Amino acid sequence: MRKLNLGCGFDKRDGFVNADNFLDCNPDLFIDIEQIPWPTKDSGFDYILLKHVLEHVGAEFGLFRCIMQELYRVVAPEGIIEIHVPHYMHDTWWSDPTHVRAFTPLTFRMMSKTQNDEWIARRANYTMLAYVLGVDFEMVSARQVYDSFWWQKVVEGELTSEQLRILASQQWGVVKELQVQLKAIK
Repeated sequence: MRKLNLGCGFDKRDGFVNADNFLDCNPDLFIDIEQIPWPTKDSGFDYILLKHVLEHVGAEFGLFRCIMQELYRVVAPEGIIEIHVPHYMHDTWWSDPTHVRAFTPLTFRMMSKTQNDEWIARRANYTMLAYVLGVDFEMVSARQVYDSFWWQKVVEGELTSEQLRILASQQWGVVKELQVQLKAIK
């Protein structure tokens, strides 16, 4: 399997091409995500990991579109892109002044042409991002990672998992991270 750890920083992984634009982390491949095109082949990777990267890039929507198009270009058909981003309702998102964009699972659902087509048929009021971006990703999974303070309350029996899930939709600081897997439809 051809794997890319894009924006690896110091989290270099065995079996991956570790790519970054921060030379101090000694990446295998120098890539500035915001400089298009990237020095990689079309459909060159079966699996791409972006761990706490996407929220830092593409402040202007036009550049964000180019970044998503590059991801789509370099991932193989049926390839998986795994994205970890801080949850917008947690201090870890708001505390970092380099964060430029927040994400929810809906953001990634908007990148599916199948979903867009369904919304178009229903005349739903969503941005048809798959068509706007020129990509087609199906969301395989979306997982919320809870802040350890709140998860400990489940472990200790103070809250049930269902109570925590409901609390997470109502209160800031409960969910720390969103982890999404997208499949490239080509």
